[in-house]
Amino acid sequence: MRYFSVATLSAMVAVVLSSGCSWIPDRTLVYQEAETSPRMDVPEGMFFSGFQDGYPIPDVDQRVTPSSERFRPPPPPQLAILGQQDSAEAAAASVDPGRLSAIMGRDGNGYPIIMLSTQFVWAWEYVGQALARTDLTIEDRNRESGIYYVRVPRSYGLEERQAQLKLSHTVNGIQVAVLDRRGTALVAREPGQAILERLNNEF
Repeated sequence: MRYFSVATLSAMVAVVLSSGCSWIPDRTLVYQEAETSPRMDVPEGMFFSGFQDGYPIPDVDQRVTPSSERFRPPPPPQLAILGQQDSAEAAAASVDPGRLSAIMGRDGNGYPIIMLSTQFVWAWEYVGQALARTDLTIEDRNRESGIYYVRVPRSYGLEERQAQLKLSHTVNGIQVAVLDRRGTALVAREPGQAILERLNNEF
């Protein structure tokens, strides 16, 4: 059996290291062979309010060419801290979102909803203005919880004359749903559909 001395083993390691590890395959550019998958088909009755690439690759057509300009990723969305909402909301309100996109849809359980593709600060204003043009009466509101308390005419078929319009953050935008007077459950589908259709007509 042949034995190697410590000096011999050290010399062999030095030879491998000096070779620059050229025996390891270079796979640094294999990502260029990746193919772009098509967008996912949205099931019937559901929707996406839009796609936005938050971290696009700069100069995607010249990504192999070295660039002297350092890539700076976009900053993450700012969080509103309790007690400091006035300044955060003022900054958000200074940006005009342009034309509002309001889409009637249904949630995973088949209950009617409205999706608004805008920031909450604007969605709250739009819903309040739209309600003022309907026969639904605003009795109270809680902006922090995103709730409008409304009185509903009998013509909508709602057993209780009072309901809540709840604005919630989702991955697709701001969702508007109709809750019962106590805010513990969604109202029945038919009166909920009628209320939201009336509201949607005023956007």
